[in-house]
Amino acid sequence: MSNIIIYVSSRNNYDMLSGEVLKNIDTEGFEFINVDDKSSPEEIEKGKKICQENDIVFLENESRGVQYATNTLIRFIKKNRPDCKWVFCFQHDCYPISEGFFDRISKLIDDGKLNEFGTMGFNRIDMGKHTPGAYQKWVDGKEPLGHLGLAHLSILDTAKRWLQPNRNPWLNNNDDWRKPLSVEIIAWTAIGINVDLWLEWIEPTDEYHFHIWAPDVCMQFLYHNFHNVVLPDLYIMNRQELKEKYNISVNSTQSAAEGNDFHFGNPNNFKFWKERWGWDYERPKTIPNIRQAYEGTLIGEFISHDARTGPLKTFDLGEY
Repeated sequence: MSNIIIYVSSRNNYDMLSGEVLKNIDTEGFEFINVDDKSSPEEIEKGKKICQENDIVFLENESRGVQYATNTLIRFIKKNRPDCKWVFCFQHDCYPISEGFFDRISKLIDDGKLNEFGTMGFNRIDMGKHTPGAYQKWVDGKEPLGHLGLAHLSILDTAKRWLQPNRNPWLNNNDDWRKPLSVEIIAWTAIGINVDLWLEWIEPTDEYHFHIWAPDVCMQFLYHNFHNVVLPDLYIMNRQELKEKYNISVNSTQSAAEGNDFHFGNPNNFKFWKERWGWDYERPKTIPNIRQAYEGTLIGEFISHDARTGPLKTFDLGEY
């Protein structure tokens, strides 16, 4: 039970940690850790009390933002939990719903089948807002495709780059989308991260606080030729509406843009993204212009790929 650690990055939302996260996430015996991202003194006191009552390690972010919260955690576990190979970050409104979710991943880790992946994503569904009908199909015992990730490089239409059937019906016509597969950016309300590869290849920044921190990590792994794998048979539930009970805006992007530093910090830092990667995050049609700069990398391969033909690559991980 030591090869996985589950964590959240908390910022002034400890009522939601106790009211939702600790009730909704079945850790299956794996350790859960909280990393505080510069909350107020009152919230830190509340968070420490909740963690103490639930035997949870409380860490304080060494800098700011979820990338550095992750770095803080990984530095801690490398020193104190040397057997941990993967960490899994969940947003407070997201939780796994597949039976034996973490145990199944743990088996893959033990079998050495995840060593060469940078991040891991899942089949994300909600109550109908973004993945209409998917939840009921899942309840009925079917295996619907929800949201698999973002085809950020291979689909240049911002309305179509979300890999989900209600935006791209052709996903349901190719069974390869139901196999473990590589994507540009995983659905990052829940993301798994390879500890050793993070330490070796990832350069964290505090330029991203909450938004697009994970897309940047996914790009870094692609740049170093490590795939971001999605396991479509493992489902997660994303319930943004849960935040309303705790007076937290359902639309974090809009709230951050309106100045809600208390919960979300800086809004999407597209300026820094363009400085780091060379293209405009919200204007993907600029991406082909820099294709040559990424030759020999998975970024370059995805830019040249047509997602409508199927995933760039699928993987045989056996039964798990």
